[in-house]
Amino acid sequence: MRALLERLGHPEEAFLAVHVTGSHGKSSVITFLEAIFVASGYKTGVFSPSSPPGEEVRLSADPLALEDLEPYLAQVEEAAGRDTRPVEKLAAAAFLLFAARGVEIALISAEIGGRNDLTNCLPRKLLTLVTGVEEDRVDVFGRGWIKASWEEAYTSTPGVPFLTVERKVEALAAFAEVAKRMGGALVILDPEEVRGYDLSWEGVRWELRDDPLGLGELHTGPLGLYQQGNLALVLGALCELVGGWELHPEAIRDGLRHVRLHGRFEVVSRKPYIVLDAARNPAAAEALIKTIEAMPYSGGRKVLFFAINRGHPVRATTEALFPSFDEVILYSGEAEDLLPAQAILPQARRLGVRCWVGGELSSMLKEVAIAAAPEDMLLVVGPKDVLGEVYRELGFPA
Repeated sequence: MRALLERLGHPEEAFLAVHVTGSHGKSSVITFLEAIFVASGYKTGVFSPSSPPGEEVRLSADPLALEDLEPYLAQVEEAAGRDTRPVEKLAAAAFLLFAARGVEIALISAEIGGRNDLTNCLPRKLLTLVTGVEEDRVDVFGRGWIKASWEEAYTSTPGVPFLTVERKVEALAAFAEVAKRMGGALVILDPEEVRGYDLSWEGVRWELRDDPLGLGELHTGPLGLYQQGNLALVLGALCELVGGWELHPEAIRDGLRHVRLHGRFEVVSRKPYIVLDAARNPAAAEALIKTIEAMPYSGGRKVLFFAINRGHPVRATTEALFPSFDEVILYSGEAEDLLPAQAILPQARRLGVRCWVGGELSSMLKEVAIAAAPEDMLLVVGPKDVLGEVYRELGFPA
């Protein structure tokens, strides 16, 4: 990636950046920060490979159409080597665009995370934010989260604050040792600084234990309780930045009030309830179940539509999710990374869950929704690109 950017004249040197990494929650943190900076009047660029297709590159919260990126992608194609991956080409094109359009602050999400992530090439980082470390990409970091902790630690940069809401002692020890070695500044934030209450299908109210920014009570749309740590990380980042940026309390509140997170406890229907979520590891699955249990719900049937990509901890994720549902429908798709539904079926049988393998997701979801009672809940869990297809095909409101 560095070699490619050198051949392109180092576009990454033209903008300041906040780098977000961690096992999950990256795109949520990016979206929160984006909304706040846009509401504050800054020209903002986003590169977020974990966002739904078509939203990976954004300029002041507007997704970039392919024709806007084409001139920059053409430059990248001329400079790229044979082994350059599509996501690396997209990142380089985004950086060229940010430089050309005068982006004041870029919010950059890691692809997978760790020292070899393609986004570890930002020379003008203001902050590194680590959402936390969980068992996630077992194909890259192995079982558990110990190796992933050390890998994330090496995203530390000399002289740059390294903020995290991670609480596991072993992970924090890795962060502290590497940050000291690299000359970074470790800042440990407490996710309990933010508490969600009064959850409803319309939204969540959040109260702050300490309120150094003078924000008072915050309001968002319906979000999962797992956003508690992400919001604490965002507010911690703002405390680090507020001296050099005009971030007024009203703009922060307004930005958060209008945030919508695609594929993160996204409520797209209420009769029946239909929720889309991209939970892909046990921690995310457990937090999703806690959120559902905390919502006002009249006790209808709960049906789970489930798929997961290869390389993720399938067994532990299904154990966290499946027992909470009356019925589980496994679906597959054409994407190469998607684990075939038949491969997940033994897990469901082992858990004693009523489960069957369905066909194409959009038609199945439509069929089940038509037959569902108004109080039933249909939860669709899967990769964000799959959720994006469902969103478009079924015409859910934007």
